[in-house]
Amino acid sequence: MKKIIIALLVLLFSGDFIFSQELVPQKKNKNFFEIDVSGGFALPIMDLRGSEGLEGFWSFYNYGMSSGFSTSVNTKMSVYTTKMTQLRIYLLLGYSHFSKEDEAAYNVGVALYNWPNSFAPIKTTGTSYLRLNMPHMAFGLEYAVYTDRRNNSSFNFGGDFCASIITGRAYETMVTKSETFNTISSSLRFGFGINVAYAYKFDPHVGFHVGTRMTMPNLFGKTADITDDPGYISLMDKANSVLYSPGRTMAYFNFFGGISFYIGKK
Repeated sequence: MKKIIIALLVLLFSGDFIFSQELVPQKKNKNFFEIDVSGGFALPIMDLRGSEGLEGFWSFYNYGMSSGFSTSVNTKMSVYTTKMTQLRIYLLLGYSHFSKEDEAAYNVGVALYNWPNSFAPIKTTGTSYLRLNMPHMAFGLEYAVYTDRRNNSSFNFGGDFCASIITGRAYETMVTKSETFNTISSSLRFGFGINVAYAYKFDPHVGFHVGTRMTMPNLFGKTADITDDPGYISLMDKANSVLYSPGRTMAYFNFFGGISFYIGKK
């Protein structure tokens, strides 16, 4: 009799446990729309970077940058969802900014008609400063892999086609002379970007994300033109033997973090 009572108790408690497990099914918590607001540090690489001040910029073999910052707003929409993954399309609007100061001048002055024909930078005493502004837009696909049953955390992998408008201004002050500057004409360029991020939702509608992104903004649409308006210079990123330009390809990493907003259910 004791053995029968014990067996019945075991069956009773195990049945309750199984039933309670069935009452807590896997929770679906994926969203239809997501908006990521991000900011962070930008690290130039390839020809965007330079270690010898701005001499490389005026010699047309790099852009002399050492650091920068970036901000973006990324709007995502789900197009396909499975048990633990989600495929999204996204539209990213961003801005990247790079600058460099140099304790030397390069005898540029104000670029006149036909510059840079017969131009060779001459390093001299003074100071110089270069700023590059890159507002950009990207359209791409993102693949999210969720790591928990409640779908609160995920690793996101994305790739996109991007368009950038690259402009800026180069300042120079030589000893005993007043400051001069040249404006880099606004230049539309096309390229690609890839990104990896981790996102965590701590509220049904709000979360945070951190990640990194690599952008190559000027793979297509390069130019190298002579100046036809004093004080304005070309971005000079296309190879042109007549103008002594070997061509320059920009790239940079973004290390970013920010807030995510979630809308709808999927």
